[in-house]
Amino acid sequence: MAKFNPVMTKLEKSIQAGLRDGGREVLKRARELAPKDSGELHKGGAVAVDDLTMQVAFRGDYAVIQHENLDFEHPNGQAKFLETSTEQVDIGPILAARNRKDLGGA
Repeated sequence: MAKFNPVMTKLEKSIQAGLRDGGREVLKRARELAPKDSGELHKGGAVAVDDLTMQVAFRGDYAVIQHENLDFEHPNGQAKFLETSTEQVDIGPILAARNRKDLGGA
């Protein structure tokens, strides 16, 4: 039986790169909005791209508690920092720019 290896098209590779670029922008904004008391949140963020999906996350229970608890006072940041960053960063133009760069568009 023949062995098949999945091959990604240039477009798929470009989309993955664009998702990674967009994820980095979301993460950058989330770090700006995250509470800065200990600096743990700032260090813990990461972007992951798998197939044609992108995830931005902060590691640890501490991040979830800080993100979800609306009763905490955050003088140097805010709750819902990741959710807010996904609403503020439009990754559509980032994907389009990457595709133009990678695929030779105008």
